[in-house]
Amino acid sequence: MIGVISGLVVLATAAMLTTIQPRYSATSELTLIDQRQQSIPIADLLSGVPLSRQLVQQEITTMQSKAFMIDVAKRLEAENGSLELETPQAPILPVRLLRSAKRVVSGFISPAPMKPSLPAQPVAAAPDVIDDANADLVLTPRFVPDDAFLILAADQEKYGATADQLSGMLNISQLGNGYVIRVSALSINPVLAAQIANTVSSEYARFSLNIRGESIEEQVQLLSARVDEMGQNLEEAETAVVAFQEQVMGVNDTSAERLDREIASLANSLIDARADVLRAEASSDKVVEIIASEGPIAAANVLSSPILSNVRAELSGHRIERSRAVERFGPQSSQVSGIDAVINRIYEEIEVETARLLAEHETKVDIAKSIENSIASELERSENTVLSRSRNMVELAKLKRIADANRIAYEEFLSIATESAQYRALQQPTIRPLSFAEIPSTPSSPRTLMTLAIAGLSSLVAGLGIAILIETMNDKFKTTRQLRDISRRPVIGSFSEVKKGRIAQLREFIAYGDRKHVPQKFQTAIQEGHGVASFIQHAMNSGKQTVVVSSAIAGEDASLVAMLYANALADRNQKVILMDACGNWNQTVNGQQVSEDKTEANTESGNLQIVTTSATLHVLKFLNDETPALSYLSDKQIYDILETVSGVYDYIVIDAPPILSSAGALRFVKAADTLVIASRWNATPRQTVETCIEKLKDVAALNVLMVMTQVKRRIERKYEYVGYSKTMKHDEALL
Repeated sequence: MIGVISGLVVLATAAMLTTIQPRYSATSELTLIDQRQQSIPIADLLSGVPLSRQLVQQEITTMQSKAFMIDVAKRLEAENGSLELETPQAPILPVRLLRSAKRVVSGFISPAPMKPSLPAQPVAAAPDVIDDANADLVLTPRFVPDDAFLILAADQEKYGATADQLSGMLNISQLGNGYVIRVSALSINPVLAAQIANTVSSEYARFSLNIRGESIEEQVQLLSARVDEMGQNLEEAETAVVAFQEQVMGVNDTSAERLDREIASLANSLIDARADVLRAEASSDKVVEIIASEGPIAAANVLSSPILSNVRAELSGHRIERSRAVERFGPQSSQVSGIDAVINRIYEEIEVETARLLAEHETKVDIAKSIENSIASELERSENTVLSRSRNMVELAKLKRIADANRIAYEEFLSIATESAQYRALQQPTIRPLSFAEIPSTPSSPRTLMTLAIAGLSSLVAGLGIAILIETMNDKFKTTRQLRDISRRPVIGSFSEVKKGRIAQLREFIAYGDRKHVPQKFQTAIQEGHGVASFIQHAMNSGKQTVVVSSAIAGEDASLVAMLYANALADRNQKVILMDACGNWNQTVNGQQVSEDKTEANTESGNLQIVTTSATLHVLKFLNDETPALSYLSDKQIYDILETVSGVYDYIVIDAPPILSSAGALRFVKAADTLVIASRWNATPRQTVETCIEKLKDVAALNVLMVMTQVKRRIERKYEYVGYSKTMKHDEALL
């Protein structure tokens, strides 16, 4: 199959190659000249993309542009007098099929574009005068194309299709990692291919120079306009600085320093005033606290005044006199009472003086707070003055910075404009032709040998993949080893493929053919039957046996196995009878006078006939066709028949119906000494064999053996072990 697929693919490829017209390829080369070639930017080291690739890719993108292709088409037309390119050739069949499939898939994935329902209305001209009602409307400016745009549009309309065709004929790429660009033109005309490649190389140098010239010219114009604008901005900024300085004449560094000193002095005075207030409040609070807790007499001890000093001295003298009077006259004497009256009067004077001193302290507190408030007001006024002047200074500094920035920008733009004007006069082309294309003598495509080789290799790989896929998905057994692994039963042999038409011929030959002259077409099947018979005879020790030959499902040729096995036993002069439980022998021997020895048996369902073939093979069948098979008899009838024939024959071979598709097959399984299950090679699914074996296990079947039928020997050898073919050839030689 792999060879067939490979051959078909190669033949189809060769047929398609004959329809492809040979094409010639001509190549020219360009080299890029750039000042940055000698440097290695840091960005290249970080990104890993060399500078040459960046520069060359930019040039290649420009060369592939529509504008350049239009210039090439115009140049070719000027050189040849007329522009006639080759007629586009239809792509080969696989390409057309792929494109059709792509269109179909795209049609399912992406929706169809919506068509406009209304035609475009002409746009009315804008009115010259706008009334107040429409004054808030925003007018969209209309695009006014310039001359260059109109020229490009006209060239696009005239040379657009030709430019697209030229772009399809060209292949522009970078040569290695250097600064060389390769231009290849592909055409069926070798002269035209060389002309196109050379025209592209020579025309691009001029085209690139024109593009750079136009770009520099636009840059110079833009810079000139920008320089004028920056000059106006600089003049406006300087004027604003002068005007603001005239507006705030008093704002200078000297006045600012003087004001700062005043603020510092006021701040120190405010601190001292707040300290005085705190001291006065502390002293007053202390006196009030002593008066509240101990009285004014105790408060007089912490106060100081001339009056209190004299009173305290006088109080001390009277206390001494009272002590002496108490000692001399007693505490109740009139002298002591007089002294106590004087002491009380002194206490009253102390209280009056203490109240006066407390009022004096409170007056000092009020005076200190007034001084503090006055200094704070003066300090706030000074700070407001400083803040106002600071804003003016900040605004002045801002205007100066704007003026300086405008001056720097003006000088920078003026320098760039001057350099651009000089560069415009000194510009040189950055790309030059390196080699010109020669007229090719041999076609470059199609590459027949390489294409055929690739097609053959790919078809082999595809065929191998298909074969592996088929084998992976195939659940059929192909060797005796696989059948043994599936069934877990011995495989006693296999039968080669016998065509459907030859099976009836083989049955006729076994029924009444001349066994001395076996046709060549039947020899293999008969020999394989002898092999199966030998295995069963040597494997089973019993002298007499009842062998049931069946299959899992119909169509497995179990009747063929039963017939060949019974025939092999008959050839060995064994007494054997073949019981036809499927009705296969009715049509073969019915009506034929194959032997005069006939035995008839009467049953409840009808008369049975034992027919003797020319090879002493006895076949048990019905005399009529009303009951076509033994499987329709009852269990008692089958048991009676087996009892009858077992006393006469050594081997009873029963051609039973399929196990899974007929319930009557299990009647014969119980009476079988050996059960042979026929499975068709590469046709019976593995699950079918496994189900059949499980069902036989359920009914406790004994001595279950497996046999393969309809084996294609040439294909079977491909699935067997290494050396299997030599073994088969040796066995065939011995046979």
